[in-house]
Amino acid sequence: MNSFTSDGWRIFFYPLFDKQWVELSHRVRTLKTELSKQEFMTHADVKLLKGLNIGIKEKITQDPFASHFILHKPLHRYGRLKKMGLPARYRLFFRAFKEQKIIIIIWLGFPRKEGDKNDCYQVFAKKVTNIDFPENVEELLAECEVTDFQEEKKDSVKTK
Repeated sequence: MNSFTSDGWRIFFYPLFDKQWVELSHRVRTLKTELSKQEFMTHADVKLLKGLNIGIKEKITQDPFASHFILHKPLHRYGRLKKMGLPARYRLFFRAFKEQKIIIIIWLGFPRKEGDKNDCYQVFAKKVTNIDFPENVEELLAECEVTDFQEEKKDSVKTK
C-alpha cells in the first residue's frame, strides 16, 4: 500500500486493514455499476467507505492523540475512531507515532457489542495481547511494505 499524507501526517494501511479496504473498495465499484445513483448513494457499503475516507483523512489527522481516540490498557498505545462518519457499531483502530508523524491504520472492527466474545474491542485486545502487531514503527512499516512487495511480486509473475 502506498502511503499518503493528510494534515502533515503520513498514513499507512497495515495489511489487515489494507485487505478490508481493498475488498470494500471493490464492492463499492461493483455497486456503482449495478445500482441507480439513489440506491448507490444510500447503500451501507458506500456509506462505510465514505465514512472511512473522512475519518482517516480528516478526523484522525486533526489530532490522533485527542482524548476521544484514546483507549485504555491493554490497548493504550492504540487509538480508535468511532462515529465521526462511521456507521454505528464500527470501530477503526490505529496507531500513531508523534515523533515520526506517522499513522498506521490497523483494523476495522465490527460489531461493537459490549460483553459479546466477538465484540471488536475484545477481538482487538486479544490480537494486541497475543503480540500480533509489532511494537515499534519500523517493524509496523516493514510489515506494511512487505505485503506490497509480495503482491507486486505475484503480479509480475502472473504477467510473465
